[in-house]
Amino acid sequence: MSEPAESVKRIKVELLEPGDIVLTADEGKTSTLVRLASKGAVSHAMICVQSGSIIDSTDFGVQAHNIQRERYAADDRVQVFRLREPLSAFRLGAVLDFARSEVGARYSKIEATRSVLAGPRPRNRQLFCSRLVARAYAHAGIQLVADADYCTPDELRRSTLLIELEDMTEPVSEEEIAAWAARPNPIAEMQESQNAILAAARRLDSTVENFTDLDRLVQTHPEWDDEIAKAFRDSGYLNLWKTDFRVNPWHYALAEMEALTTASTIDDLRDYCIGTIREFHSGGLRYAVNLVHYREALRAYSRRTTEQLVKLYERLVHNDRLRRDTALAWLRHHFPDNAKNSLERIVPHSEQWFSIVDRVEPALGQIARLSIDHMKLLEVCSVCGDPSEDYLLVNAAEMMPGVPSLRLCSDCVGIRRAGGEILKPLWD
Repeated sequence: MSEPAESVKRIKVELLEPGDIVLTADEGKTSTLVRLASKGAVSHAMICVQSGSIIDSTDFGVQAHNIQRERYAADDRVQVFRLREPLSAFRLGAVLDFARSEVGARYSKIEATRSVLAGPRPRNRQLFCSRLVARAYAHAGIQLVADADYCTPDELRRSTLLIELEDMTEPVSEEEIAAWAARPNPIAEMQESQNAILAAARRLDSTVENFTDLDRLVQTHPEWDDEIAKAFRDSGYLNLWKTDFRVNPWHYALAEMEALTTASTIDDLRDYCIGTIREFHSGGLRYAVNLVHYREALRAYSRRTTEQLVKLYERLVHNDRLRRDTALAWLRHHFPDNAKNSLERIVPHSEQWFSIVDRVEPALGQIARLSIDHMKLLEVCSVCGDPSEDYLLVNAAEMMPGVPSLRLCSDCVGIRRAGGEILKPLWD
Protein backbone atom coordinates (compact mmCIF):
# COMPACT_ATOMS: atom_id res chain seq x y z
CA MET A 1 0.00 0.00 0.00
CA SER A 2 1.46 3.35 -0.98
CA GLU A 3 1.69 6.28 1.40
CA PRO A 4 -1.22 8.76 1.58
CA ALA A 5 -0.99 11.67 -0.81
CA GLU A 6 -0.07 14.62 1.40
CA SER A 7 -2.29 17.07 -0.43
CA VAL A 8 -5.47 14.98 -0.68
CA LYS A 9 -8.09 13.91 1.86
CA ARG A 10 -11.59 12.51 1.87
CA ILE A 11 -14.54 12.19 4.22
CA LYS A 12 -14.71 9.04 6.31
CA VAL A 13 -17.69 7.59 4.49
CA GLU A 14 -18.34 4.87 7.06
CA LEU A 15 -19.03 7.54 9.71
CA LEU A 16 -21.63 9.43 7.68
CA GLU A 17 -25.30 8.91 8.46
CA PRO A 18 -28.39 9.81 6.40
CA GLY A 19 -29.33 13.41 7.11
CA ASP A 20 -25.78 14.57 7.84
CA ILE A 21 -24.86 17.92 6.29
CA VAL A 22 -21.46 18.35 4.66
CA LEU A 23 -20.11 21.90 4.36
CA THR A 24 -16.96 22.72 2.39
CA ALA A 25 -14.73 25.55 1.23
CA ASP A 26 -11.67 25.65 -1.01
CA GLU A 27 -9.30 28.24 -2.43
CA GLY A 28 -11.04 28.45 -5.79
CA LYS A 29 -12.52 31.66 -7.15
CA THR A 30 -16.17 30.64 -6.71
CA SER A 31 -15.70 29.48 -3.14
CA THR A 32 -13.79 32.65 -2.28
CA LEU A 33 -16.50 34.89 -3.74
CA VAL A 34 -19.26 33.02 -1.89
CA ARG A 35 -17.40 33.31 1.41
CA LEU A 36 -16.72 37.00 0.88
CA ALA A 37 -20.33 37.75 -0.05
CA SER A 38 -21.75 35.76 2.87
CA LYS A 39 -19.01 36.76 5.32
CA GLY A 40 -18.71 33.07 6.09
CA ALA A 41 -16.22 30.26 6.44
CA VAL A 42 -17.87 27.76 4.04
CA SER A 43 -19.22 28.04 0.52
CA HIS A 44 -21.00 24.78 -0.34
CA ALA A 45 -23.58 22.51 1.33
CA MET A 46 -24.52 18.87 0.66
CA ILE A 47 -26.84 16.41 2.36
CA CYS A 48 -26.12 12.73 2.91
CA VAL A 49 -29.07 10.56 1.87
CA GLN A 50 -27.50 7.12 2.23
CA SER A 51 -24.16 5.53 3.03
CA GLY A 52 -21.75 7.02 0.52
CA SER A 53 -24.41 9.04 -1.32
CA ILE A 54 -24.89 12.79 -1.09
CA ILE A 55 -27.12 15.23 -2.97
CA ASP A 56 -26.27 18.85 -3.73
CA SER A 57 -27.13 21.70 -6.07
CA THR A 58 -24.46 23.15 -8.36
CA ASP A 59 -24.31 24.81 -11.77
CA PHE A 60 -25.31 21.40 -13.17
CA GLY A 61 -28.52 21.33 -11.09
CA VAL A 62 -29.49 19.04 -8.24
CA GLN A 63 -27.60 15.78 -8.51
CA ALA A 64 -26.54 12.77 -6.47
CA HIS A 65 -22.87 11.96 -5.98
CA ASN A 66 -20.79 9.16 -4.55
CA ILE A 67 -18.94 10.85 -1.69
CA GLN A 68 -16.19 8.22 -1.96
CA ARG A 69 -15.14 9.87 -5.21
CA GLU A 70 -14.91 13.36 -3.70
CA ARG A 71 -11.38 14.53 -2.92
CA TYR A 72 -10.29 17.64 -1.05
CA ALA A 73 -7.00 19.46 -0.77
CA ALA A 74 -5.27 19.32 2.60
CA ASP A 75 -6.12 22.98 3.30
CA ASP A 76 -9.77 22.75 2.20
CA ARG A 77 -12.36 23.17 4.93
CA VAL A 78 -14.55 20.07 5.24
CA GLN A 79 -17.06 19.97 8.08
CA VAL A 80 -19.84 17.52 8.84
CA PHE A 81 -22.86 18.45 10.95
CA ARG A 82 -25.68 16.43 12.49
CA LEU A 83 -28.87 17.38 14.31
CA ARG A 84 -28.43 17.73 18.06
CA GLU A 85 -31.69 15.87 18.58
CA PRO A 86 -32.16 12.83 16.33
CA LEU A 87 -35.26 12.77 14.15
CA SER A 88 -37.85 10.04 14.18
CA ALA A 89 -37.60 7.57 11.33
CA PHE A 90 -40.69 9.15 9.74
CA ARG A 91 -39.32 12.71 9.82
CA LEU A 92 -35.88 11.67 8.65
CA GLY A 93 -37.56 9.86 5.76
CA ALA A 94 -39.35 13.09 4.87
CA VAL A 95 -36.04 14.97 4.76
CA LEU A 96 -34.38 12.41 2.51
CA ASP A 97 -37.42 11.98 0.26
CA PHE A 98 -37.53 15.73 -0.34
CA ALA A 99 -33.85 15.87 -1.27
CA ARG A 100 -34.24 12.94 -3.67
CA SER A 101 -37.42 14.40 -5.17
CA GLU A 102 -35.52 17.51 -6.27
CA VAL A 103 -32.91 15.65 -8.34
CA GLY A 104 -32.77 17.33 -11.72
CA ALA A 105 -34.04 20.71 -10.52
CA ARG A 106 -32.19 23.61 -12.09
CA TYR A 107 -29.65 25.77 -10.27
CA SER A 108 -30.35 29.49 -9.85
CA LYS A 109 -27.36 31.77 -9.39
CA ILE A 110 -29.70 34.75 -9.13
CA GLU A 111 -31.62 33.19 -6.25
CA ALA A 112 -28.37 32.26 -4.50
CA THR A 113 -27.17 35.85 -4.82
CA ARG A 114 -30.41 37.15 -3.30
CA SER A 115 -29.52 35.32 -0.10
CA VAL A 116 -26.89 37.96 0.63
CA LEU A 117 -28.56 41.00 -0.91
CA ALA A 118 -31.45 43.20 0.10
CA GLY A 119 -34.33 43.41 -2.32
CA PRO A 120 -37.15 41.25 -3.73
CA ARG A 121 -37.24 37.56 -2.91
CA PRO A 122 -39.66 35.83 -5.28
CA ARG A 123 -39.04 32.31 -3.88
CA ASN A 124 -39.11 30.27 -7.07
CA ARG A 125 -38.67 26.51 -7.36
CA GLN A 126 -35.13 26.52 -8.64
CA LEU A 127 -32.42 25.71 -6.14
CA PHE A 128 -28.93 26.40 -4.85
CA CYS A 129 -26.97 24.33 -2.38
CA SER A 130 -28.03 25.79 0.98
CA ARG A 131 -31.64 26.26 -0.12
CA LEU A 132 -31.84 22.57 -1.02
CA VAL A 133 -30.54 21.47 2.39
CA ALA A 134 -32.62 23.95 4.38
CA ARG A 135 -35.80 23.19 2.43
CA ALA A 136 -35.30 19.45 2.90
CA TYR A 137 -35.29 19.89 6.66
CA ALA A 138 -38.08 22.48 6.58
CA HIS A 139 -40.19 19.91 4.72
CA ALA A 140 -39.98 17.78 7.87
CA GLY A 141 -40.73 20.73 10.15
CA ILE A 142 -37.12 21.49 11.12
CA GLN A 143 -36.14 25.15 10.69
CA LEU A 144 -32.36 25.06 10.57
CA VAL A 145 -32.20 28.74 9.60
CA ALA A 146 -34.49 31.76 9.78
CA ASP A 147 -35.43 31.54 6.08
CA ALA A 148 -35.05 28.18 4.35
CA ASP A 149 -35.56 29.80 0.94
CA TYR A 150 -32.78 32.35 1.30
CA CYS A 151 -29.83 31.25 3.37
CA THR A 152 -26.11 30.70 2.98
CA PRO A 153 -23.96 27.66 3.72
CA ASP A 154 -22.46 29.57 6.63
CA GLU A 155 -25.89 30.14 8.16
CA LEU A 156 -26.30 26.36 8.16
CA ARG A 157 -22.88 26.05 9.81
CA ARG A 158 -24.00 28.40 12.59
CA SER A 159 -27.40 26.77 13.13
CA THR A 160 -27.99 26.08 16.82
CA LEU A 161 -29.85 22.88 15.89
CA LEU A 162 -26.69 21.28 14.53
CA ILE A 163 -23.50 19.96 16.09
CA GLU A 164 -20.22 19.44 14.29
CA LEU A 165 -18.76 15.94 14.13
CA GLU A 166 -15.05 15.66 14.86
CA ASP A 167 -12.37 13.77 12.96
CA MET A 168 -14.42 13.19 9.80
CA THR A 169 -11.64 13.26 7.19
CA GLU A 170 -8.63 11.10 6.43
CA PRO A 171 -5.74 11.19 3.92
CA VAL A 172 -6.06 9.30 0.65
CA SER A 173 -3.29 7.13 -0.79
CA GLU A 174 -1.99 7.58 -4.33
CA GLU A 175 -2.97 3.97 -4.97
CA GLU A 176 -6.59 4.60 -4.04
CA ILE A 177 -6.77 7.77 -6.11
CA ALA A 178 -5.56 5.83 -9.15
CA ALA A 179 -7.96 2.95 -8.46
CA TRP A 180 -10.99 5.22 -8.25
CA ALA A 181 -9.95 7.11 -11.38
CA ALA A 182 -9.85 3.82 -13.30
CA ARG A 183 -13.34 2.74 -12.23
CA PRO A 184 -16.45 3.47 -14.28
CA ASN A 185 -18.62 6.20 -12.81
CA PRO A 186 -22.26 5.03 -12.96
CA ILE A 187 -23.39 8.15 -11.08
CA ALA A 188 -22.06 10.34 -13.90
CA GLU A 189 -23.89 8.13 -16.41
CA MET A 190 -27.06 8.52 -14.36
CA GLN A 191 -26.70 12.31 -14.32
CA GLU A 192 -26.28 12.45 -18.09
CA SER A 193 -29.38 10.29 -18.61
CA GLN A 194 -31.48 12.31 -16.16
CA ASN A 195 -30.44 15.58 -17.76
CA ALA A 196 -31.32 14.25 -21.21
CA ILE A 197 -34.79 13.15 -20.06
CA LEU A 198 -35.53 16.43 -18.29
CA ALA A 199 -34.29 18.42 -21.29
CA ALA A 200 -36.78 16.54 -23.48
CA ALA A 201 -39.57 17.20 -20.97
CA ARG A 202 -38.73 20.90 -20.74
CA ARG A 203 -39.07 21.23 -24.49
CA LEU A 204 -42.70 20.24 -23.95
CA ASP A 205 -43.23 22.21 -20.74
CA SER A 206 -40.61 24.71 -19.59
CA THR A 207 -41.88 24.64 -15.98
CA VAL A 208 -40.65 21.09 -15.37
CA GLU A 209 -37.97 21.11 -12.67
CA ASN A 210 -37.69 17.51 -11.47
CA PHE A 211 -39.03 14.00 -11.96
CA THR A 212 -42.09 14.69 -9.83
CA ASP A 213 -43.04 17.37 -12.35
CA LEU A 214 -42.32 14.89 -15.13
CA ASP A 215 -44.73 12.38 -13.56
CA ARG A 216 -47.40 15.08 -13.55
CA LEU A 217 -46.69 15.82 -17.20
CA VAL A 218 -47.10 12.16 -18.16
CA GLN A 219 -50.40 11.91 -16.29
CA THR A 220 -51.95 15.16 -17.53
CA HIS A 221 -50.71 15.09 -21.13
CA PRO A 222 -51.25 11.65 -22.65
CA GLU A 223 -50.44 13.11 -26.06
CA TRP A 224 -46.82 13.50 -24.90
CA ASP A 225 -46.50 10.03 -23.38
CA ASP A 226 -44.83 8.37 -26.37
CA GLU A 227 -42.29 11.16 -26.70
CA ILE A 228 -41.36 11.04 -23.02
CA ALA A 229 -41.21 7.25 -23.03
CA LYS A 230 -38.82 7.48 -25.98
CA ALA A 231 -36.66 9.99 -24.10
CA PHE A 232 -36.30 7.47 -21.26
CA ARG A 233 -35.27 4.75 -23.71
CA ASP A 234 -32.91 6.90 -25.78
CA SER A 235 -31.14 8.27 -22.71
CA GLY A 236 -30.10 4.80 -21.57
CA TYR A 237 -31.77 5.42 -18.20
CA LEU A 238 -33.71 2.15 -18.27
CA ASN A 239 -30.55 0.06 -18.68
CA LEU A 240 -28.10 1.81 -16.37
CA TRP A 241 -28.42 -1.02 -13.86
CA LYS A 242 -26.57 -3.30 -16.27
CA THR A 243 -23.33 -1.37 -15.75
CA ASP A 244 -22.78 -2.65 -12.23
CA PHE A 245 -23.54 -6.22 -13.30
CA ARG A 246 -20.87 -5.90 -15.98
CA VAL A 247 -18.24 -4.11 -13.90
CA ASN A 248 -18.88 -5.71 -10.51
CA PRO A 249 -20.47 -9.14 -11.06
CA TRP A 250 -19.24 -10.14 -7.57
CA HIS A 251 -21.83 -7.78 -6.07
CA TYR A 252 -24.54 -10.22 -7.19
CA ALA A 253 -23.00 -13.70 -7.16
CA LEU A 254 -21.40 -15.38 -4.16
CA ALA A 255 -19.17 -17.53 -6.37
CA GLU A 256 -17.78 -14.39 -8.03
CA MET A 257 -17.11 -12.80 -4.63
CA GLU A 258 -15.41 -15.93 -3.36
CA ALA A 259 -13.19 -15.96 -6.44
CA LEU A 260 -12.00 -12.47 -5.53
CA THR A 261 -11.30 -13.37 -1.92
CA THR A 262 -7.58 -13.41 -1.20
CA ALA A 263 -5.38 -12.37 1.69
CA SER A 264 -4.93 -8.95 0.08
CA THR A 265 -8.64 -8.31 -0.65
CA ILE A 266 -10.44 -9.90 2.28
CA ASP A 267 -10.39 -6.81 4.53
CA ASP A 268 -11.78 -4.57 1.80
CA LEU A 269 -14.47 -7.14 0.99
CA ARG A 270 -15.41 -7.37 4.64
CA ASP A 271 -15.77 -3.58 4.88
CA TYR A 272 -17.93 -3.53 1.75
CA CYS A 273 -20.18 -6.34 3.00
CA ILE A 274 -20.58 -4.85 6.46
CA GLY A 275 -21.58 -1.49 4.98
CA THR A 276 -24.01 -3.24 2.65
CA ILE A 277 -25.87 -5.25 5.30
CA ARG A 278 -26.00 -2.36 7.76
CA GLU A 279 -28.57 -0.95 5.34
CA PHE A 280 -30.07 -4.34 4.47
CA HIS A 281 -33.62 -2.93 4.39
CA SER A 282 -33.30 0.84 4.48
CA GLY A 283 -30.57 1.11 1.83
CA GLY A 284 -32.79 0.07 -1.06
CA LEU A 285 -36.06 1.39 0.30
CA ARG A 286 -36.22 4.15 -2.31
CA TYR A 287 -36.57 1.51 -5.03
CA ALA A 288 -39.54 -0.11 -3.31
CA VAL A 289 -41.16 3.28 -2.66
CA ASN A 290 -40.79 4.25 -6.31
CA LEU A 291 -42.12 0.87 -7.44
CA VAL A 292 -45.25 1.34 -5.33
CA HIS A 293 -45.65 4.87 -6.67
CA TYR A 294 -45.40 3.86 -10.32
CA ARG A 295 -47.62 0.82 -9.91
CA GLU A 296 -50.34 3.05 -8.49
CA ALA A 297 -49.81 5.58 -11.26
CA LEU A 298 -50.06 2.86 -13.90
CA ARG A 299 -53.38 1.69 -12.47
CA ALA A 300 -54.71 5.24 -12.53
CA TYR A 301 -53.23 6.31 -15.88
CA SER A 302 -52.22 3.71 -18.42
CA ARG A 303 -49.08 5.31 -19.83
CA ARG A 304 -46.18 3.74 -21.71
CA THR A 305 -43.71 5.85 -19.72
CA THR A 306 -45.09 4.58 -16.43
CA GLU A 307 -45.14 0.98 -17.63
CA GLN A 308 -41.43 1.25 -18.44
CA LEU A 309 -40.69 2.65 -14.97
CA VAL A 310 -42.65 -0.12 -13.24
CA LYS A 311 -40.50 -2.70 -15.02
CA LEU A 312 -37.35 -0.76 -14.17
CA TYR A 313 -38.10 -0.56 -10.45
CA GLU A 314 -39.12 -4.20 -10.29
CA ARG A 315 -35.66 -4.95 -11.57
CA LEU A 316 -33.95 -2.50 -9.18
CA VAL A 317 -35.78 -3.92 -6.15
CA HIS A 318 -34.69 -7.42 -7.15
CA ASN A 319 -31.09 -6.36 -7.83
CA ASP A 320 -30.76 -4.53 -4.54
CA ARG A 321 -31.96 -7.50 -2.53
CA LEU A 322 -29.65 -9.83 -4.48
CA ARG A 323 -26.67 -7.58 -3.75
CA ARG A 324 -27.41 -7.48 -0.02
CA ASP A 325 -28.12 -11.21 0.17
CA THR A 326 -24.76 -11.87 -1.51
CA ALA A 327 -22.90 -9.65 0.96
CA LEU A 328 -24.65 -11.32 3.90
CA ALA A 329 -23.86 -14.83 2.64
CA TRP A 330 -20.18 -13.97 2.19
CA LEU A 331 -19.94 -12.51 5.71
CA ARG A 332 -21.68 -15.52 7.23
CA HIS A 333 -19.05 -17.71 5.60
CA HIS A 334 -15.96 -15.69 6.49
CA PHE A 335 -16.93 -13.47 9.44
CA PRO A 336 -20.09 -14.83 11.07
CA ASP A 337 -19.85 -12.49 14.06
CA ASN A 338 -19.78 -9.46 11.72
CA ALA A 339 -22.80 -10.86 9.88
CA LYS A 340 -24.73 -11.33 13.11
CA ASN A 341 -23.82 -7.98 14.66
CA SER A 342 -23.99 -5.75 11.58
CA LEU A 343 -27.18 -7.00 9.89
CA GLU A 344 -29.92 -4.38 9.96
CA ARG A 345 -33.02 -5.79 11.65
CA ILE A 346 -36.15 -3.66 11.83
CA VAL A 347 -38.45 -4.79 14.60
CA PRO A 348 -42.11 -5.15 13.59
CA HIS A 349 -44.46 -2.51 15.00
CA SER A 350 -41.57 -0.20 15.88
CA GLU A 351 -41.67 3.42 14.77
CA GLN A 352 -39.13 2.67 12.05
CA TRP A 353 -41.19 -0.32 10.86
CA PHE A 354 -44.34 1.77 10.51
CA SER A 355 -42.41 4.58 8.79
CA ILE A 356 -41.43 2.06 6.09
CA VAL A 357 -44.59 -0.04 5.85
CA ASP A 358 -46.83 3.03 5.60
CA ARG A 359 -44.97 3.92 2.39
CA VAL A 360 -44.73 0.53 0.70
CA GLU A 361 -47.64 -1.51 2.06
CA PRO A 362 -50.04 0.94 3.76
CA ALA A 363 -52.84 -1.60 4.14
CA LEU A 364 -50.54 -3.76 6.27
CA GLY A 365 -49.78 -0.77 8.48
CA GLN A 366 -53.47 0.00 8.95
CA ILE A 367 -54.34 -3.61 9.83
CA ALA A 368 -51.42 -3.82 12.27
CA ARG A 369 -52.57 -0.66 14.05
CA LEU A 370 -56.08 -2.05 14.38
CA SER A 371 -54.71 -5.27 15.89
CA ILE A 372 -52.50 -3.35 18.30
CA ASP A 373 -55.30 -0.99 19.34
CA HIS A 374 -57.72 -3.87 19.85
CA MET A 375 -55.34 -5.98 21.95
CA LYS A 376 -53.60 -3.03 23.66
CA LEU A 377 -50.26 -4.70 22.92
CA LEU A 378 -47.46 -4.31 20.38
CA GLU A 379 -46.52 -8.00 20.60
CA VAL A 380 -49.44 -9.31 18.55
CA CYS A 381 -49.86 -10.64 15.04
CA SER A 382 -49.87 -7.82 12.49
CA VAL A 383 -52.85 -9.44 10.77
CA CYS A 384 -55.14 -10.99 13.39
CA GLY A 385 -53.91 -9.88 16.80
CA ASP A 386 -53.05 -13.36 18.14
CA PRO A 387 -49.80 -14.16 20.02
CA SER A 388 -46.96 -13.97 17.54
CA GLU A 389 -43.29 -14.22 16.58
CA ASP A 390 -41.13 -11.96 14.39
CA TYR A 391 -40.17 -13.04 10.88
CA LEU A 392 -38.03 -11.91 7.97
CA LEU A 393 -39.74 -12.12 4.60
CA VAL A 394 -36.92 -13.67 2.57
CA ASN A 395 -38.57 -13.08 -0.80
CA ALA A 396 -39.90 -9.62 0.00
CA ALA A 397 -38.57 -8.28 -3.31
CA GLU A 398 -41.15 -10.41 -5.14
CA MET A 399 -43.99 -10.64 -2.59
CA MET A 400 -44.02 -7.34 -0.66
CA PRO A 401 -41.23 -5.03 -1.85
CA GLY A 402 -39.75 -2.94 0.95
CA VAL A 403 -41.43 -4.72 3.88
CA PRO A 404 -38.56 -5.39 6.32
CA SER A 405 -40.22 -7.86 8.70
CA LEU A 406 -43.54 -9.26 9.90
CA ARG A 407 -45.03 -10.14 13.29
CA LEU A 408 -47.22 -13.20 12.76
CA CYS A 409 -49.05 -15.93 14.63
CA SER A 410 -48.55 -19.57 13.64
CA ASP A 411 -51.80 -19.70 11.65
CA CYS A 412 -50.93 -16.61 9.62
CA VAL A 413 -47.44 -17.96 9.01
CA GLY A 414 -48.96 -21.13 7.53
CA ILE A 415 -51.37 -19.20 5.35
CA ARG A 416 -48.70 -16.86 4.04
CA ARG A 417 -46.25 -19.67 3.36
CA ALA A 418 -48.94 -21.46 1.40
CA GLY A 419 -49.27 -18.29 -0.66
CA GLY A 420 -45.59 -18.37 -1.59
CA GLU A 421 -43.97 -16.23 1.07
CA ILE A 422 -40.66 -17.49 2.46
CA LEU A 423 -40.53 -16.65 6.15
CA LYS A 424 -37.74 -17.26 8.64
CA PRO A 425 -37.34 -16.13 12.26
CA LEU A 426 -36.08 -12.57 12.34
CA TRP A 427 -33.35 -13.21 14.88
CA ASP A 428 -31.76 -16.31 13.32
